[in-house]
Order: sequence, then C-alpha cells, then structure tokens
Amino acid sequence: MFYFIKKVPKSLYLLISIFAFVFVFPIFDETKFAQILDTTSFSIMLLSIFSIIDNKTNYLRYLVISSILLIILMYFMEHEFVRFAAFTSSSIIFAIATGVMIHQIIVSKTVTPKVIVETISGYLLIGVVLVFLNSMMMWVNPDALSLPRESGTEDLSNIIYYSFITVTTIGYGDVLPVSQLAKSLSILFGIIGQLYLTIIIALIIGKYLSSNSPKN
Repeated sequence: MFYFIKKVPKSLYLLISIFAFVFVFPIFDETKFAQILDTTSFSIMLLSIFSIIDNKTNYLRYLVISSILLIILMYFMEHEFVRFAAFTSSSIIFAIATGVMIHQIIVSKTVTPKVIVETISGYLLIGVVLVFLNSMMMWVNPDALSLPRESGTEDLSNIIYYSFITVTTIGYGDVLPVSQLAKSLSILFGIIGQLYLTIIIALIIGKYLSSNSPKN
C-alpha cells in the first residue's frame, strides 16, 4: 500500500483539489456554509500547489503562504482591499502553476501518469484563473455578467460555471458577458483553452508515438 502511495504523482493532489473546487463545493453555494466552504476550497487548492513546487520554483512557497493568509483574513474581514489582494495573488499563483506544468510537460521525454495528470491539471487551472479574474471583475462591476438570477457578486457557483464553459467554448448562452472587459476576457480565455488543447495534446501524442516507435 505504501509503495502504491509513493507511486502516485504528487500533482494528483492538485488535480483532486481542483475537481473539488469545480464540481463539489459549488453544490453547497446556496447553503449557510457557503462562505466557509469557499474559503476552505480556495485554501486547499493553494496548499496543493506545494505538490508541484521544486527548487526552481521555490519562490512559489512564499506566494502561496501569503495568499492563504489573505484568503483566511478575507473570511474574517469584509474589506474590498483584502479581497482584491487575495484574489489577485491567487490568480498570479495559479497562472504561474499553469506555466510550471506546461514547462514540465514540454521537457518530459516520455508520457507518464505524472505527465497526464499535469496535462489535465494545467487545462483546469486555466479555468480557475478565469474564475478569479471574473470574480474580481464582478466586484468592480456587478453588471459585467448576466447571471441567471439576481445573486450579486457572491454567486461563486455561477462564476465557476461561466468560466469553465468559456474556456471549453461550450457557451450555452444562459450566462453572457455584458461589459467590454468581460467580452475581452471570454475571447482571450476561449482562445487560450483551444490553443492549450491543440498544442499540448499534440505534443503529448507526439511524445507517446516517439517513445513507442520501433528503435532501429
């Protein structure tokens, strides 16, 4: 059993935390525990960043710790500056984490379970970054998005939903970008999501075919 645990890629912790943030915590968004669950989900995702930190990205440790402290402070202090600082720092951390995983995918010589997990996590992190950017945008302009119900800026579940259907370019039309900034972000992240799929997946397939081709 311990051998199996050692063989599990560390980046799997990040993937699990992202799945919980995207698919589990939004279910409880309308309950009385929503605020503490949001804080918990943010903190767990940030903590899971430690699983991909190495000596070359050691600076991320300090960024993660400071961001977690800001997230916790945001729970106890209703102050716009604290909230903006917490989400700005989190956006930067997850953007850096996405870049770190893309770099690790590029430099890997073979397709391993670790590479596959990092590929999935990198794609989902693009959506997470957009969640934070859309949240900050909604605090500045509550009418930036046309949410399906009058929920104000605290409706995290709808922001998560809209962010990920934007990255995947599904676009059901029930949530729409209204402000120019929201439209620009939707275009930008729609393009980023598609470029990631085409380039990174092609790279993974190329590495797999190369490593499994007959050697002369």
